[in-house]
Amino acid sequence: APVGPTPRGLALVADRLFVTRFVSPADRGEVTEIDAVSGASIRVWTLAEDPGPDSEIGSRGIPNYLSQIVPSPDGTRLFLPAFKQNTSRGLFRDGKAMTFETTNRAILSVLDVRAGAEDMAARVDFDNRDQAVALGLTEIGDYGFVAFQGSQSVLAVDLLNGQEIASILHVGHAPQGLLVTPDRRLFVQNFLGRDVTVYDVGTLEIASSIVRLAAIRTVANDLLTPEQLLGKRIFYNASEQRMSRDSYIACAGCHLEGGSDRRVWDFTDRGEGLRRTTMMRGRGGMMHGPVHWSANFDEIQDFENDIRNAFEGTGFMSDAELDTGTRSQTLGDKKGGVSPELDALAVYVSSLIQADESPYRASTGVLTDAAKRGRDLFRSSEVGCATCHTGPHFTDSVLPAGSSLFVVHDVGTITPASGSRMGQPLTGIDTPTLKGVWNNAPYLHDGSAATLRDVLRTRNPQDKHGKTSHLTEAQLSDMEAYLQQIDGRSGA
Repeated sequence: APVGPTPRGLALVADRLFVTRFVSPADRGEVTEIDAVSGASIRVWTLAEDPGPDSEIGSRGIPNYLSQIVPSPDGTRLFLPAFKQNTSRGLFRDGKAMTFETTNRAILSVLDVRAGAEDMAARVDFDNRDQAVALGLTEIGDYGFVAFQGSQSVLAVDLLNGQEIASILHVGHAPQGLLVTPDRRLFVQNFLGRDVTVYDVGTLEIASSIVRLAAIRTVANDLLTPEQLLGKRIFYNASEQRMSRDSYIACAGCHLEGGSDRRVWDFTDRGEGLRRTTMMRGRGGMMHGPVHWSANFDEIQDFENDIRNAFEGTGFMSDAELDTGTRSQTLGDKKGGVSPELDALAVYVSSLIQADESPYRASTGVLTDAAKRGRDLFRSSEVGCATCHTGPHFTDSVLPAGSSLFVVHDVGTITPASGSRMGQPLTGIDTPTLKGVWNNAPYLHDGSAATLRDVLRTRNPQDKHGKTSHLTEAQLSDMEAYLQQIDGRSGA
């Protein structure tokens, strides 16, 4: 059954199946409803942008990361724990600087099956919480238990009025799954804790009565090294005060599963501009050169600056350590080797070397004939793509030792919305790898190209981003086919 890209959560109500779109479009959340018998599409439900206003206890935002959909016992309501991302805010877009508490917020959305629409009045905006990822219901559906991945907590909610009843803290690292049994035991699957914790929630009205009954180990031999696992836990952990203030933000907020939320953020207040979230899988940390579109970080440990500023965390270095020499500058003295936690974070991020495999290839995993023709054009001097997108990583990006002379290019996509680079004029863009580019729309540093065809033609009127104006429609289709098939199996 056709359900659109990134299907994730499933709910079966009678003969209808509801499927969430995990990574939402830029302007709405989506749930596809299909006939569970025939597989025919019935309709696409939308989850609207929250109009706000932005405040300490709420914000605007688009629902994203729809990981689960849970029907009420009577099938009249569908609950969706999610993340709300406020891409309307920013100095360029609305004149307001982004803040730690109005960027990403946890929400619980409700679809009214009888009315055929989202019940916006029933949407719950959770304060001081990271992404809501899972929901477990009591047998009659009066209470719901919401798991907050980065906050390492579970919250009991009265689903009739949206009121918070009780909070269970420190349930484990990155809780992602919940189950409530008829005898009111709560099972919490902790993804990075590698365990399941069990609680007695029989008398919710008395918070002190919530007792942990057990912690059941689920992994005997971890595939990650201890340092990789520590780094991954830091990557997901918004409850760590050193990472963020009031449990709102962690690296996984925009890069869940090492991926991209596919949002375009207004970082003008950070000395940058409109920037699309980069896919981390396949980059291997610094393996493809400096970090960010403007090449403003030369080591993963430089995220200490974002943690202290945008996230309003206290940081993983002491003030004295950060203020040594030019270490406080992102291209200054090296931060590596100072903080074990930042070093572990770098080790984890550097392990993300495998790009997603492309579904556009032939069933045998090889390039299609169209892609082979596109590859020849890509490498040809008459088009010139391989001049910058070169080598095994499809980029000429480099980390110049002891120098600030990074390789950036003006490919005709810089606009007033592109902002600056570290407070200085933006003269060019760092060349991104093309591995896994099929799974990373929208394209360009500002997300201004919706498709790869737009990159080749619409956003390249002066042929500064490869010479493509002379190509026929058939040749453009071949080029697009090749780009869609560059993945972790691709060489130069």
